[in-house]
Amino acid sequence: MNPEELKHIAVLEAMDIEALARLAAVLEQKEYGDGQAVFAEGDPGDSMYFIARGCIRIEKRAQATSAVNKILAVLEAGDYFGEMALLDQKPRSASAVAAGGATILRLSKAAFDQMQAKSSVAGMSVLFAMIRTSSERIRRLSSQVVVYDEVGKAIGESRELQTLLDVIMQQLSSATHADWGLMLLRCQFSERLELRGQANLTLTTEQCEAVSMGQGFLGPVLQNPGDQLVASLDDEEPFKSCARLGFETASLLLSPITVEGKFLGLIVLGGNERDQFDLNALNLARGVARQAGPAILNARHREEEQSRSRHSRQFVRF
Repeated sequence: MNPEELKHIAVLEAMDIEALARLAAVLEQKEYGDGQAVFAEGDPGDSMYFIARGCIRIEKRAQATSAVNKILAVLEAGDYFGEMALLDQKPRSASAVAAGGATILRLSKAAFDQMQAKSSVAGMSVLFAMIRTSSERIRRLSSQVVVYDEVGKAIGESRELQTLLDVIMQQLSSATHADWGLMLLRCQFSERLELRGQANLTLTTEQCEAVSMGQGFLGPVLQNPGDQLVASLDDEEPFKSCARLGFETASLLLSPITVEGKFLGLIVLGGNERDQFDLNALNLARGVARQAGPAILNARHREEEQSRSRHSRQFVRF
């Protein structure tokens, strides 16, 4: 492999050309198809990996005996994973699965030890690069833990639906560094959307009406509910062809709230910069939407029962 190609991997870009050359000489290039496991949770740890192309999902079983996996992170080209195998060689604590086709560069523990024996500079360069990136991951994980904890607390303690929605909007906007956000719920008695929360955004009467009708960039998601990471609103179909509502920004993150296939609402986050959100931000929004979905559904049922009860009392007095 050409050492210059390794410069495209963020964690290696600060290494000098001699260290890159020694690293390139011991890397093994491997190709993976969509859904193919690089390694599984519990496998022996004997190597780390750099992503040259594609994406890798890091997944962990929800329970020891469960076949259901939770996505911990989504790593893109230029990132790395499995690095703890170079230090402790313990069994893998999570699985790594290709999300689409991926090209991976494998660095075995034996090859790393050999490289370090020949050039301690090259080995230490890799270790220092890993430390820098690991600290960023820890900060991101800490932020995500806070979000899930606060949303979980709101689900357990909030007696009012609006309180829960406000917590979700606040936590997600902060954790993803969004410039603005909207929390939309589908009306129980029509196909319209209710604006139930907003962050750093004030809409005009006309914009509120357009949002309630699902116009503009909301249309494609309502027609085919699914998570959307829009890196550039002006460049990506079908969003660039949508009518503008007047408050859109360069990038968008949209995550539907569904329960058993039933569409309940939509989380919308906006960023002033292109590519402001990454797959980890989308994964966090998806996780929160999945966590809060049943609680929102139950709260809507309670609202409906309270409304019926009020109408019944009014009827009796009449």
